[in-house]
Amino acid sequence: MSDTPTLLSKPSKMPCVGFNLPALKFCPAAKILLAKAKDNLDKLICSSCYACKGFYQFPGTKNALQKKADFVVDSLRNDKGETFVKAMASAIFKKYYKKDGTRKTLKNINTKLFRVHDSGDLFNVVYIKAWKRICQIFPTIRFWFPTREYVRASQLEALKDLASLPNVSLKPSALEIDQPAPKVDGLDAGTAVYTSKEKAEQDGHYVCPATYVKGKDGKVLAECATHNCNLCFIKGCKKPIAYLAH
Repeated sequence: MSDTPTLLSKPSKMPCVGFNLPALKFCPAAKILLAKAKDNLDKLICSSCYACKGFYQFPGTKNALQKKADFVVDSLRNDKGETFVKAMASAIFKKYYKKDGTRKTLKNINTKLFRVHDSGDLFNVVYIKAWKRICQIFPTIRFWFPTREYVRASQLEALKDLASLPNVSLKPSALEIDQPAPKVDGLDAGTAVYTSKEKAEQDGHYVCPATYVKGKDGKVLAECATHNCNLCFIKGCKKPIAYLAH
């Protein structure tokens, strides 16, 4: 079994901590979609994935992501994810709670929220079941999972089971740019990527303010907390969410 690596991440735009894995390598649905797209890659959201460029490609970041992936895979193979579940539960508890079990108050971190997979996806059924156990340990934390794994029929039952938890927002992500958010029975309202705010709104989406609202300096105010918005984390949200392409 691999040594336990640092498991928690702090996605720069998020109001909370999270967990991630290497992009594409641990995104089976994306790899299938990319292989099928061939000459239409420009339309496919995954072809310009933010987690395949920039900070995510720094050697230190790539190494940290791979260590987490090795640890997860070893646990899934050796004990059906139990070592991973215990390590994640320990990491979340230490970050979000005091020793007596009361919730911490942390600067720039909302300890009632947790973001899963700013990079990577719910790549197999055993892994999905492990995350269900983690979410059940923390019923007062809202977990947000975006996913494209709904395109693989083999994953759907486990995805719906995870999505059935009251503290889980499991949102199916659109496959192509300017494509309306998918509707998948048993999952929450989906998300999409648009090139135009007007078009996204015409198609019935709420447009994420962190992708278009600008400050006095003309730069996009890209942090959720700036807009006091946690909509992606809210269970039962009926309105699909659109992010503007960047």
